[in-house]
Amino acid sequence: MSPAADPAPPARWDAIVVAGGRASRLGGIDKTALLWHGRSLLAGVVAAASGSERSTGLVCVVGSAADLSPAVLRTVESPRWGGPAAAIVAGLAALAQARTAQPPAPSWVLVLAADLLRPAQAVAALAAAIDALPASTAVEAVVTVDSAGARQPLLAAYRMDALSRAADALATAENAPVKRLIGALTVLEVPVPDAHSADVDTPADAARVGIDLPDVAAGPAPVDPTG
Repeated sequence: MSPAADPAPPARWDAIVVAGGRASRLGGIDKTALLWHGRSLLAGVVAAASGSERSTGLVCVVGSAADLSPAVLRTVESPRWGGPAAAIVAGLAALAQARTAQPPAPSWVLVLAADLLRPAQAVAALAAAIDALPASTAVEAVVTVDSAGARQPLLAAYRMDALSRAADALATAENAPVKRLIGALTVLEVPVPDAHSADVDTPADAARVGIDLPDVAAGPAPVDPTG
């Protein structure tokens, strides 16, 4: 009997954190700065993206001026407030530029919304799904779905080359829905508990998990990272 082959190393990923929304339903505050369990939502998402054994260490935050580690890449979508598809395209460009000094690019890129409450659990589910893929798979995207079957494309992992091709093929990313960006990709849906995909879009979302909202009338205007 021949010896068993060594298992393949875990697939690794760069990461894009989408943080450029206007938060209009929360009065225009920087919702990614809201504190939950002692740290900002953005910090929790960055930690989930970079803390997995799958992480290469390259994480790009798109659209936030928050104080983060110097190791975190920063960029903004073009045009500013151009939507999450534009943010993903900007993040891919920033990662590609960084990769010129740190080749080669990993096979996957993780894409996370910056206001997720429990990103680590969902990231673990994505990692397990990627590990279970057969070597000959045609899957180009692993996307979480909630209990209603709705895809969560900002809680997903994508083949780097497939997502980059999709971005290049998009006529314009400005205000384009993410489903248009990823529409041609072969997707594996990964069901996760609603708690793992929960985010903060409304005052009710914040109240449900005990997050205190600032006084919007008295608070400062959101900071534009473009200056």
